[in-house]
Amino acid sequence: MKGVLGGWETSGVITLQSGAPFTVFDPAGGTAYNLASPSSTATFSPGFGCGNAPSSGSIHSRLANWVNPAAYTSDPFAPLSTEGNSDATVYGNTPRNCIIGPPQKNVDLTLEKVFKIADGQNLRFRTDFFNLFNHPSFANPPSAVVAARGPGLPAVGSAPITSVVGTPRLIQFSLKYSF
Repeated sequence: MKGVLGGWETSGVITLQSGAPFTVFDPAGGTAYNLASPSSTATFSPGFGCGNAPSSGSIHSRLANWVNPAAYTSDPFAPLSTEGNSDATVYGNTPRNCIIGPPQKNVDLTLEKVFKIADGQNLRFRTDFFNLFNHPSFANPPSAVVAARGPGLPAVGSAPITSVVGTPRLIQFSLKYSF
């Protein structure tokens, strides 16, 4: 009994990471500057900043919209007297990488035992559990952009989280004969 139940070795890796930062963009922002890529960071609505722009609640309740739509407004208009274009916009006031995405949590575990068969002969049994608790690690939203134009309209289109990073629980067995 001791030969079967004793002598097991374990090792593990625990990964706990804060979420990756991302930026909310206004694809129609910065058009007043005639740049090749007229996209700029979005503009905070009054009373909002980096700390309260993400939606609130548990991770699962925030999956449909990680960013609070009321936290942003379209970039301000800048009338151009030279071209008469009143639809041109300036840059937004949101810093880059202001919003933090979902945190990452993962536990990997290995169980291993060496069975001695004869002198100089061993049989090594090993089981690896990847994502032991099958905890999903959600990715950042694929895009968080200002979608509506005009005063008083919610400006951020829905920023749903639609994918995960990493793998679901995987279990791997291996057997190795050494002589």
